Amino acid sequence: MAINWDLLKTHYLQGNRESQLGNLALNLMRLHILVRQGSNDIVVQHLIRESQFFVEWTVPTINLETDMQIATELLELQRSLSRWKLNWSEVWANEAEREQVATVAQQWCDRLQKSKVGS
Repeated sequence: MAINWDLLKTHYLQGNRESQLGNLALNLMRLHILVRQGSNDIVVQHLIRESQFFVEWTVPTINLETDMQIATELLELQRSLSRWKLNWSEVWANEAEREQVATVAQQWCDRLQKSKVGS
C-alpha cells in the first residue's frame, strides 16, 4: 500500500505547531523502541522518511525572527535523519550503531517535547 504523501502533508499542516512537534516526537519514540528491539526494519525506515517529511513541512512555517532556535534544532534533526537513511544498511547491521540511533532518537523526542511545551 502506497502512502499518499500529499494527503498526509495536508492533514499534518492543519495541526498547530504543538501537534506537529508532537507527531514528530511520537515518530522518534516509535523509532527508538523499534530500533532498540532490532525489529521491523521496514517500519523503521518508513518512520525515518516520514519524520524527514514532517521536518521539511514544518520548517517553512516557522517565523525565523521569533523561533530561530526551533528551526535550527529541526534542521539539525533533519541532518541526523538523512545520515541514518543514507547509511541504513550499515546501521541496521551493527548493534552498536543501532543503539546509538535509538539513544539519539530518544534524546530528540525529549527535546521536541520540551520545545512543544514552549510553543
